[in-house]
Amino acid sequence: MFSIIKFLIKILLFFSIISCGNNTNKSREISKSFLPNASGENNEMLIVMDSSTFQRDVGRFLVNTYGSFVSGLPQPEKKFDLRYIRPRSFNSILKHAKNIVVAFTLDGKGIDSDILRKNFNENSLKRMKNDTSLYYFTRRDQYAKGQIVLYLFGKSEKLLLRKIKSNKHLILKYFDDEVKKRVWNDIFRRQEDNIVAKIYEDHSVKIKIPFGYDLAKNLPDSEGNFFWLRQLEPDSEKNIFVYYEDFYDYKWVDFGSVRRIREKISKKFLTDSENKKVFMTLQDVFPIEYKDVLFKNNRGVEAVGLWKLSDLSAGGPFKSYILYDETKKRAYYIEGYVFAPGQKKRNLMQEINSILNTFEI
Repeated sequence: MFSIIKFLIKILLFFSIISCGNNTNKSREISKSFLPNASGENNEMLIVMDSSTFQRDVGRFLVNTYGSFVSGLPQPEKKFDLRYIRPRSFNSILKHAKNIVVAFTLDGKGIDSDILRKNFNENSLKRMKNDTSLYYFTRRDQYAKGQIVLYLFGKSEKLLLRKIKSNKHLILKYFDDEVKKRVWNDIFRRQEDNIVAKIYEDHSVKIKIPFGYDLAKNLPDSEGNFFWLRQLEPDSEKNIFVYYEDFYDYKWVDFGSVRRIREKISKKFLTDSENKKVFMTLQDVFPIEYKDVLFKNNRGVEAVGLWKLSDLSAGGPFKSYILYDETKKRAYYIEGYVFAPGQKKRNLMQEINSILNTFEI
């Protein structure tokens, strides 16, 4: 009898723990549901730190890292639009920003340093002091939904600077990856499913197409191995095109083949409708950046640079891949480019990158 009672008590305790756990999770979800949505643009970033540290090496390094220029654009545009905030000015409105970096050191002086340290209890501060391998942690949806906050800290400015310098790629990639997710969610909320199906039927490749794009040209395997997608806006246009042909040796797919294949495609498919002598070519104002890549298990070459019309009447940025399918012995050239005279192109090219990354052979 006594053993049965003990068993029943254990069962009751077990369900009590489960119930508490579920209630805790539910309370977290409920509290999160009351949070406002994060505000601002995808590439806006707040840097919160005391003014003296911001003006010295740590602050300058963060500005140079997050404010570095995007490659392959005709005008200088930074990865993130930065705004410096003093901790005492970091109010409830500013706390709704999508991207926030908070940096501080344990030996910082002044009111603003005190404000930042008061966000942590004594045990946390003690651990930061004793374990110098720790230099960051991240929080999602701390003040608003869809927000990420990166905390950077160190025992001293010298130690913090050393940590963020050796992990520059990591602290930048954290926000880069988040921006890519946001762009993806924004543009693929609605898709052109009929065009997606048509492309798969005619070319045996998959690519996601956001709502608003048209199939400007479609030449199936027997007619040209080519299709062209475009979205026309009053002040800009976005374009994606794909071409493929058989290559029996991967060595033909190299940096030089980007220009060679692209010139062939342009003269054949991308000429001016009124003057066939005008076609798209590549600019040499800035050197084209090439690198070898592995794109969804297919070897290839990535290229980023500028395009122009042969009569110099238009131009803009592009990104392309040459991918080689070992099974079919076939090379695919996929490219996205934008035309937006007088407009910034960073955000447009982020959309182009998202679409290119959905391509599947």
